[in-house]
Amino acid sequence: MGAGTANTEFEVLTGMSMRFFGPGEYPYKTYAKTKTLESAASALTALGYGAEALHNNGGNFYSRAQVFNHMGFDHYTSKEFMNILQTTPKGWATDDILVPNIMESMDTTEGQDFVFTITVEGHGEYPTEKVLENPEIVVSGVEDEGERNAWEYYVNLMHETDKFVKELIDAVEARNEPTVLVFYGDHLPTMDLEAKDLKSKYLYNTNYVIWDNIGLEKKDGNYAAYQIMAEVFDRLDIHSGTVFNYHQERRQTKNYLADLELLQYDIMYGDQYVYKESGAPVTEGHMVMGVKDAVISEIVEQWDGTFSIYGDNFTKQSKVYINGEKQTTKFLNNTRLDLKESQLNDGDTVMVAQVGSSNTMFRTSKTYEYRGGVLTEMPEDENAPVNGRQAFVTQEEEKKE
Repeated sequence: MGAGTANTEFEVLTGMSMRFFGPGEYPYKTYAKTKTLESAASALTALGYGAEALHNNGGNFYSRAQVFNHMGFDHYTSKEFMNILQTTPKGWATDDILVPNIMESMDTTEGQDFVFTITVEGHGEYPTEKVLENPEIVVSGVEDEGERNAWEYYVNLMHETDKFVKELIDAVEARNEPTVLVFYGDHLPTMDLEAKDLKSKYLYNTNYVIWDNIGLEKKDGNYAAYQIMAEVFDRLDIHSGTVFNYHQERRQTKNYLADLELLQYDIMYGDQYVYKESGAPVTEGHMVMGVKDAVISEIVEQWDGTFSIYGDNFTKQSKVYINGEKQTTKFLNNTRLDLKESQLNDGDTVMVAQVGSSNTMFRTSKTYEYRGGVLTEMPEDENAPVNGRQAFVTQEEEKKE
């Protein structure tokens, strides 16, 4: 209730059940943060798919930059790579920004893609004071004014996410490619709900919906989060991934959950007997942050002696580095960054990085030498990490969910 996004996410992506972990554990902050682990990404890349992850929130939140790398994703596009202009009154990015970024991620390969997206617009907390002047949906029937305001805010956020769902389906339909879309809820909101308030009478159920353009038969059912990926794979005749194959073969059989616990233990903490013949599907990460570089085209000295960097693919998280030192950078738009407090001298080096919390440099532009107002590309350091795969920080500034 009102928390645990990353645990629902872990179950969906790995097919593993949280019931076999310690109370209050987040595998994203423990096991998956430091060790590789097969997932839907590795199961599908083994069949030739590209594997993309997106989230309109910080790349380090819940250690996702590290976790997705360990799970076998090819790219992770976090908010540091999105030109986010619209936010909710509480400061979360709106979900409409995800549609063009999802399309861009799908364009990174010529073949099929697995794209995993986490939205954030509906995130709490939900204010008891009135913050929406002209809400599209008005809530009535709640006596307490503060509670009514909170519900009105929440319902209108959900309405905006509904619009995102339609925009995404429209964009996918326009591509005219065989596609299956799965939408699922990670948890109900922190709104003092009780079981009696819910139609289902159960606090830990959320809805899912499957859309497709390949003629799948409609089939309703109750699934645990750790079962849904195996179910979708099965409908598509995909049988890849150790744990997903287990669910497909053993669901509804004797000792199903007891043996699932043994399988999870063997993969994560045991001797990995299950991999003895074929080897572990993921042995090291290869993920790159984002799908395109920031590009510097020119540096212009303005009339007041300050400097402007012109180029492409800049965001609010783009920071300019001069001689390796981060500068105070003002974002004007996706083609211009201003340096109001910095000086540039002949021989200085300049580059732009997409920077997350704890000063994590997720991806960098090429480095240039500045001389006489002209930029010259510097030779790459052969010992430097592959762009977008710099060592991810282990200390994150995480907001409480």
